[in-house]
Amino acid sequence: MKNMVNNYDWSSTKLGPMDLWEPTVKTAACLCLNSTFPICLFLGPPEWIFLYNDAFSEYLKQDHPYALGKPMRDVWPKTLCDIVLQQVEYVRTNKKGLFKKDEYYEAPRVGYIEEQYFDYAHSPIFKLDGTVWGILVIAQETTQNVLNTRRLKILNEFGKRVSEIESLESVCHIMTDILSNSKDISYALIYFVEHKLNVGLESLIARLISTTFDKDGKDGRHIPDYLSETPEIIYLAEDAKKSYDTYVELKRDAVTGSFLKCESWPIRLVIQKEKHVKVLLKDESRAVLLPTKIPLCGGQSLSAVLICGVNQLCNLDEKYIDFLQLVMSQMTIFLVQGLSIEEEKKRSKILTDLNYQKVLFFQGISHELKTPLTLMLSPLDDVINACSHEIPIMSYLQTIRRNSHRLLRLINLLLQFSNIETNQLEVRYRETNIVEFTRELASDFKNMAKTLGLDYNIDIPHHDELTQAIGDKVYLDHDMYETIVFNLCSNALKHTWNGCVTIRLYPDYKKMVVLEVSDTGIGIPETALPNIFQRFYRVESQGSRSHEGTGIGLALVKELITRHGGDITVTSIVNHGTTFKCWFPIGCEHLSTSQIHFNNEENQINTVRELYTNRQLYLEESSQWIKNSTSKAQNDIMGQKSTYDQIMNTKIMLPEDDSEKYLILIVDDNNNMRDYLVDLLKEFDVHCACDGQDAIQVLMRLNKLPDLILSDVMMPNMNGHELLDVLRSDVRTQVIPVILLSAQAEDSKIQGLNKGADDYIIKPFSSRDLITRIRINIKLSHFRRKILYQHYKQEEKKQLLLSISSKILSKTNIDENLQYVVKEINHILPCERIFIISREQSEYKNNKMVALYECSEINKNVSEVSVELRLKDDYWGWIKVHRTTSSIWLDSEIELVQQVSNQISLTIAYSNLSEENAEREIHLKAAEAASYTKSQILANTSHELRTPLGAITGILSIFEGATLTTKQIDMINIMTHASDTVLSIVNNILDAAKLEARKITLVNRTFDLLELFENTIEVFGKKAADKNIELIFNYDVDLLPRYVKSDPERLKQVLCHLLSNAVKFTDKGEIMMTISMQSQKVDENTIYCQIVKKGNLLIELYDTGIGMDPKYEQHAWKSFSQGDMSITKKQDGTGLGLSICKNLVEINGGKINVESQSGQGSKFWFTWNFEFLSMTSSSLLGPKFDEQISYVIKRKRILIIHPIENVRNTMLKYLKSVEKVDAFDTFDKGIREAKNYEELHSKFAYNIVFIGLYENNEEEVLKAVFELKGLEMNSNNLTIIFIALPNKKGNELAKQFIGKVGGTIYTIYAPITLKKLNNVLH
Repeated sequence: MKNMVNNYDWSSTKLGPMDLWEPTVKTAACLCLNSTFPICLFLGPPEWIFLYNDAFSEYLKQDHPYALGKPMRDVWPKTLCDIVLQQVEYVRTNKKGLFKKDEYYEAPRVGYIEEQYFDYAHSPIFKLDGTVWGILVIAQETTQNVLNTRRLKILNEFGKRVSEIESLESVCHIMTDILSNSKDISYALIYFVEHKLNVGLESLIARLISTTFDKDGKDGRHIPDYLSETPEIIYLAEDAKKSYDTYVELKRDAVTGSFLKCESWPIRLVIQKEKHVKVLLKDESRAVLLPTKIPLCGGQSLSAVLICGVNQLCNLDEKYIDFLQLVMSQMTIFLVQGLSIEEEKKRSKILTDLNYQKVLFFQGISHELKTPLTLMLSPLDDVINACSHEIPIMSYLQTIRRNSHRLLRLINLLLQFSNIETNQLEVRYRETNIVEFTRELASDFKNMAKTLGLDYNIDIPHHDELTQAIGDKVYLDHDMYETIVFNLCSNALKHTWNGCVTIRLYPDYKKMVVLEVSDTGIGIPETALPNIFQRFYRVESQGSRSHEGTGIGLALVKELITRHGGDITVTSIVNHGTTFKCWFPIGCEHLSTSQIHFNNEENQINTVRELYTNRQLYLEESSQWIKNSTSKAQNDIMGQKSTYDQIMNTKIMLPEDDSEKYLILIVDDNNNMRDYLVDLLKEFDVHCACDGQDAIQVLMRLNKLPDLILSDVMMPNMNGHELLDVLRSDVRTQVIPVILLSAQAEDSKIQGLNKGADDYIIKPFSSRDLITRIRINIKLSHFRRKILYQHYKQEEKKQLLLSISSKILSKTNIDENLQYVVKEINHILPCERIFIISREQSEYKNNKMVALYECSEINKNVSEVSVELRLKDDYWGWIKVHRTTSSIWLDSEIELVQQVSNQISLTIAYSNLSEENAEREIHLKAAEAASYTKSQILANTSHELRTPLGAITGILSIFEGATLTTKQIDMINIMTHASDTVLSIVNNILDAAKLEARKITLVNRTFDLLELFENTIEVFGKKAADKNIELIFNYDVDLLPRYVKSDPERLKQVLCHLLSNAVKFTDKGEIMMTISMQSQKVDENTIYCQIVKKGNLLIELYDTGIGMDPKYEQHAWKSFSQGDMSITKKQDGTGLGLSICKNLVEINGGKINVESQSGQGSKFWFTWNFEFLSMTSSSLLGPKFDEQISYVIKRKRILIIHPIENVRNTMLKYLKSVEKVDAFDTFDKGIREAKNYEELHSKFAYNIVFIGLYENNEEEVLKAVFELKGLEMNSNNLTIIFIALPNKKGNELAKQFIGKVGGTIYTIYAPITLKKLNNVLH
């Protein structure tokens, strides 16, 4: 920009050449051009010519560089110029600077206008005469900051409106209301699409819920014409037929976007894509459709599409899209909240409706039940009054009346409660003498408390004393107050076993009268206190006198007290007691005047009559607890298990004679039910208990266990399920059948049967059905007890057999043990005499009697069972059992004697075998100790032998360069060979000793793997050749590495031992060693941060030698082991080689094994671990073998004729890179192939021929060589290479044939290696 300013022709402007500008103007221009901050100069009023720097040019957009040197009005439109000129004139005239923050401008662009915000300062530039000749403008754009602030304000507004959400539709109205105040969203529309289960998208409809154009709901909605078609309902099936494939590229500044051109809103497309879609409307305005989806109940879902109009003065860049997506996220949160509120409202309405229906049901059913109850009670009272009290049926009539009264009281409670819920309870408040009324009601329970053994205290002041203290009258509804007192007093008696119950009445400082009912009973758990006044809530009490109740008593009390304008509280400590306090307001100001009545005579009589009936019902129910308390003492529930353990220790016995009465225990907390069941089950011997704890006490008192227990489920202290758990947890009572009685439904039945109940009967029940089930369950129980008795006897037999084994194996005297056995047999098998006879001769030369058990009285005539005792295949003795002649032997008894005989025989045999094994173990340990000693002696001896051996070998080495006769040389060679053999044996013995002492470690170093194998195989090649055995070396050229890290000496030692054995025990045939790569892996050394590549070699050695017996294979690896000495004694050896190999391989981490058959050769194989060198990953020969073979050799044609297949295959593998290689086992096949090739190609087939040369094929070789040479036109081009054994005869044959044949002839000696083959070919 600086160059543009300096090169600009300023003389063509009003400012003139820059050289003539005043110093202040030049300084300002220099400051502007050298600054990196956006600066602009307006020079030369009134035209105000532009001069600006590089940073300010970014604000001019398309007007740069045109604006340089131009007057302001030539650059900016009039509207913008008027604003800027007004500010410039202000600075010029006032000669003072001007600062504006976040000033709004509508900047003109190519084809559109863009809103921009700037912070800028206008400063005057003075001439020397003091006049203002220019304006220095420093500006900074703040558009993005302003946009971020106002967008954040909209997002914050969402958080403030969360509390206004009431439903899904309200969410939409809140959203459009908030967005109507947003400058970035010119308008908003929200559509809902409800997805139904198993209905496709095309079958759905979209409903317009809310817009920013709504003024007074939907009626005031006015959609502008420039928008796309916006119907209230969009059928997605019709929308699917429309084509939405016209996209328009819009570029505004640096923002380029693709917009969908459409005439209607693409709702279906947005829902299908599940991402926002940008659309271009018919007036070229832009909008964005954003989808969201929330799950509804029943597998349905709701999609919402928010349509946002884009501010036409803003670019729709990524930040704008991010803002719209944040708005959509807020809408999703709102929708989830709205859905949650809607569902909560639905649930509340359902619960309210259900509660109302339940109250109406209780009210209706109570009225319906009262009619039949009235028809039952009135005739029943007449019958009872008319009949004599001594008739047998009177007890049944009394039971019916008592339970009818109880049912009537429950119906009254339900009816009263339903009337309260429906606000239909008739209330009559009267001025009441609360002192006398309370004393009268509380006194009704005094005799009851005395009968239950409780202190009953009524602490109520005199009427005048209380009236003086409260200073006003008390108004009560007598029916309600009666219900309150009776409920609280009966509850106190029900839950108190000892101590006292206290009823107090006293004034409170809050102008209230307090009724307090306290007791010293079982108390209420602290966790239950907050719920104690809720409807149908029941505390799971284990110490109450009765488990009966509906759970609405205290809820009803609280409602009745609330109707009086009072309140009730409760305090309680478990096992210390409970206190209820009821507050009743004084006076009648808190009551409705329409509900206050005067005490007239008619009402008084009715009230007295009603009170008598209500009292009778409460007192009659409480009287049922008296019987329960007579045989009851409160017990610690935690101690019940130990109490139950005191039940008699009864063995499992067979059931008694069926003629005797069956004993039944009835457990029920309801006296009427117990009495009824006792009377119903007269045919049985019946005992009763009032709950589970009492049942355990009764079981302790009984002389025998009951045949059946009939128990209720819902009982205090210990319910039926808990009693069942106790009974089933003890083996003595597990077999007692238990029938549960309950009025509860299917869940309780399943629970009882799961806990082990034999049967479950739901109340009400048929008496005939009950008696039938009792009889069946008793019979089934007796049958099960018989089966258990048989099992018990079988268990006794098993224990006897086990005791026989343990006694005999205890190593004590056998005669004493057998004496114990005969005694134990008598316990299970009663008899007169039992004895065991051994075949061992006594001093009287008779069979010896080992054990005897006999009764005091012995009959001469007996019935005998005799069973043999056998050891292996021989008789050891007999077991004889005698009874009287009248006795009958059961099959099971004879079988028992036979089992005892077998057990004695097996145990004695096992004992003898154990002794033999112990002796063998001792001999084995002695042998191992001897072997170890032998190893140590040999090791020490070997150390001593090495010293003279060193001297001998040293002296023999002196003769190597000396001139000696042939005989002397032979003698020296014999001595050298002998000393080497002895030294090898000594080294083996030392190695074996070190390996046994674990003193050998492998030393890893880098070595040439190929060279080690070739040198080792070469040594044994000569030894094999001396026996005319073919030694073959085969390995994979491409896969094996050449340089590795491992212990080469120990690897060579293993190879030498295996090759030595193979040569030693093979007289004819071949020996083949194969080497291959088994596996590779990479390990990371975390200490040195190195990657180590490891390999695993598989080395296999086959021979056609004598082999070994497979039974010997497991012993072959032991030291000094030499198999069949009849074979191996012909060979030298110490029996240490294979042991050393196995130990060395295992130290390396590898494995070694052998497969062999006598006379069929052996296969030894082992694996050897090594490390690749980090500096190379080359193959075995560095460069591969085929890379070492010259191009000339690769173009050659080679023929191999050798009788051994493995030799041919090995050479084919080595020469696989040569153009043509053929291998045959006979000369005829090779020559025939050569002739055929020559006929087809008119040239000789081969350049090089390898021929196996042996003693027995000399003539055949000579004939074949001449015939091959005859086929070659220029026989000098044919190279003959003989393959010979490296022994004396092989050398002589090779030399002889070279002389006879002539031409290019070479010899390669077995075993063939890569190195030899490479040398001979080159």
